[in-house]
Amino acid sequence: MELDALLAPISDGSPCGEDMSFSLEFDQIADMRRQDDPTLDQGEWVTSLKVADWPGVAQSCRTLLSTRTKDLRLAMWLTEALALTHSYAGLEQGLQLCTQLCERYWDALHPQADGGDHEERIGNMGWLLHRVVSLSNALPFTKGRQGAAYSLSDLAMARQAAATSERDHQEPRQQTADPLTLEQFNRALRDTPAQHLLGQLQAARRCEAHLLAWQAVVDGHLGADGPSFVQAKEAMAAAIHELERLSRETGALGSGEQPASADDAAPTSDDTGITAESPAGTAGKAGGPPRTRAQALQQLREVASFFRRTEPHSPVAYLAEKAVKWGEMPLHEWLRKVIKDQGSMSHLEELLGLDNGDEARS
Repeated sequence: MELDALLAPISDGSPCGEDMSFSLEFDQIADMRRQDDPTLDQGEWVTSLKVADWPGVAQSCRTLLSTRTKDLRLAMWLTEALALTHSYAGLEQGLQLCTQLCERYWDALHPQADGGDHEERIGNMGWLLHRVVSLSNALPFTKGRQGAAYSLSDLAMARQAAATSERDHQEPRQQTADPLTLEQFNRALRDTPAQHLLGQLQAARRCEAHLLAWQAVVDGHLGADGPSFVQAKEAMAAAIHELERLSRETGALGSGEQPASADDAAPTSDDTGITAESPAGTAGKAGGPPRTRAQALQQLREVASFFRRTEPHSPVAYLAEKAVKWGEMPLHEWLRKVIKDQGSMSHLEELLGLDNGDEARS
């Protein structure tokens, strides 16, 4: 199932379909997402632990989004499921979906605003952004022998265990499983194909780009009232920095070199259920620098056209087009686009001397 199918209107008369908040299907997805904490003591009554069915969650969310409803909660649950089954490539696809749903269907997207109050939607977005903070370090990126797939969180715990072992020589505590050692992690990292590691890094970088694009869309509608993207962006940037360091240490990424391809991380419809085309080529040589404002805006349009044609999954096209639209707006109109709070807007207009009657408000 391609991204276009997830974004296509449910029908001409009702592009976002029905509100399924209290449906049996939502209850079923909630049950598939639920899982027991294996670290909790069960006492005398030991029972089988419930494990989340993430592939089932992904399939159910895709089906409902393409056939029944355009609901941001489904897109977020799909994002979580794709991340937990396909690492950074899955997270990237989910963030792209959330961005484009908000861009295309903001007014009619479920859950809809209650009398202009977007609190529920803001809370939903805040949940996923908080989830991105934890996922950024928890997604496996190694591909060692015998399925050794470890995350940055695994690396941090291995380092902590090694430091603790060096500080004291106490008898080891009783454990249900041996902790991961730095030696085991480093072996898996060395065994990971360079192209796979570069693919994970590139996918993580695209996650960061989609976060920026999503923030631009949300801020355009909610302004200062929207959820904070700061922690999610900082967590993803830190993960990218660590992935770059590890890629250079293994020789997968040369000093100062940028990853050349993300094909190894780009999921197909068989993987995530969301297909995004890979780059279809490289850009031609750029022309000279623009000499006028009009030329600069035209070059931005050409940049947007190129990325929409060759990398439809990339947020670059959206951001370039947004820059062109903003560049063609007078200052007072741009401010009204990005600042939704009337009190803040009035104060800024007065401060900048833009409060000059009906012309500035047209």
